[in-house]
Amino acid sequence: MGDAFSRRLAVVLLASLSFLAIPGLASQTPLRVELQLEPPHLDPTLTAASTVAEALHLNVFQGLTRIDRHGEVQAALATRWEVSEDGLVYRFALRSDVRFHHGRTFDSAVAAYSLRRLLEVENANPQRHLFQAIRHVEEVGTHELRIELAQPDALLPFRLALSAAVIVHPDTVHTNRSHPVGTGPYRFVDWERNEGIRLRAFEAYWGEPPAIREALFTFTPNRVELENLLSEGAIDLYPDASSLTAHMPLMQRADYVIQDGLSEGEVLLAMNHGRTLFQDLRVRRALSHAIDREALLTIYPSIDPPLIGSHFSPRHPAYVDLSQRYPYDPERARKLLAEAGFSGGTPIALTVPPTQYAERSSLYIASDLEAVGFEVELQRVSWGEWLRQVFTERDYDMTVIAHVEPMDIDIYARDDYYFNYHSETFRELWSRIEAQQDPAERHRLLAEAQRHLAEEAVHVFLFLKPQQAIRKSNLQGVWDDAPIPAVVLEELYWE
Repeated sequence: MGDAFSRRLAVVLLASLSFLAIPGLASQTPLRVELQLEPPHLDPTLTAASTVAEALHLNVFQGLTRIDRHGEVQAALATRWEVSEDGLVYRFALRSDVRFHHGRTFDSAVAAYSLRRLLEVENANPQRHLFQAIRHVEEVGTHELRIELAQPDALLPFRLALSAAVIVHPDTVHTNRSHPVGTGPYRFVDWERNEGIRLRAFEAYWGEPPAIREALFTFTPNRVELENLLSEGAIDLYPDASSLTAHMPLMQRADYVIQDGLSEGEVLLAMNHGRTLFQDLRVRRALSHAIDREALLTIYPSIDPPLIGSHFSPRHPAYVDLSQRYPYDPERARKLLAEAGFSGGTPIALTVPPTQYAERSSLYIASDLEAVGFEVELQRVSWGEWLRQVFTERDYDMTVIAHVEPMDIDIYARDDYYFNYHSETFRELWSRIEAQQDPAERHRLLAEAQRHLAEEAVHVFLFLKPQQAIRKSNLQGVWDDAPIPAVVLEELYWE
């Protein structure tokens, strides 16, 4: 009996080893991608939550244009475009071989519908302000779109590549929050709260079939649980692990690789300019001197992200290094506060979303603020609570947040934004930037815009958020940097 059992065991083991050796087996199992924050819903045209874009942009949904891994604008559902000499008319040639996941065709009528819907106030698109120059959208035949502008907008092709401008079909706009339907390489399968979002390769996709056939996006806000999952090898890709400590021992393992990169996320200690305290320039400048930003970078155990002095990415060619405009100087901070009539013990609430960078940096920030005389109350909230309380209702004093959308310095020209910052000077400057067709002159104006925000000390500008990804060593195609918030599954493959 013992010999027979041994022979059966050997057969089972041999079969198991053969099973593991089958080429491409890894690609037949779902790729597990871990994101920290579960999205409020699944329609990127209706929320500012970046986690929706991370999972669905360029996977389920696509736009007329797209931004590639180098931050460059490329064709997507539009094959090419041209602009008139006066900058007031764009013409887009559209693909003729595209179907939505529910079988309907993509054409100029659908594209025009999506752009008109984007502009409608009642739809509450979080990036609607970026497209206010659009005066008229016209279908030219079945596969050409003509966009007429009220004033030139040289940034339009770039803006059409953002997740808020993805193309949606009129049949599915009312159900995209729970069952998204797009034109991308992956179709939505299901979403169970606390279980994850499942995507599967779309068989009728107009482009090349992706190597990864199925993916599962999971969400684990608890840091300890997340680090345990990584140590068990249960996660294939975690694209934003920069502030984790668990990745240090993972660097010693052969089955994981750590990739160092940068996002487009400017991390801010943002102020609510609707509060009387922050309407005094001396107070705002004092806060910028009060924060030891170099010490703050210690939240990242193995990477040294760049400090910033304005709301602009160091990766952009128009970047101006203003990071030392307000050097750490608590004595100078106290002097400025005294000049503003500030008395010690003033209470201030710091609202902290559940992201790792915010939770860890808030402790340093609170200590620095208390050192110059504030009494800080840390208010830790869920992501949904942050979106409602801070972003929508503007009921906060200060918050720590990363603005991950690329080239979003335009938000300071908005009177309705959650900062409550109003500057006629900046609005006029931004209008000139949008209308400028010459890249060199536009870069000069962008430099002027950065200096304006720094001199105004609109916020305490902290650092550019790193993008340190943890991936299985045989998973290839992961972007080093994150020019947009997106995990582009179509470019991934198992080696």
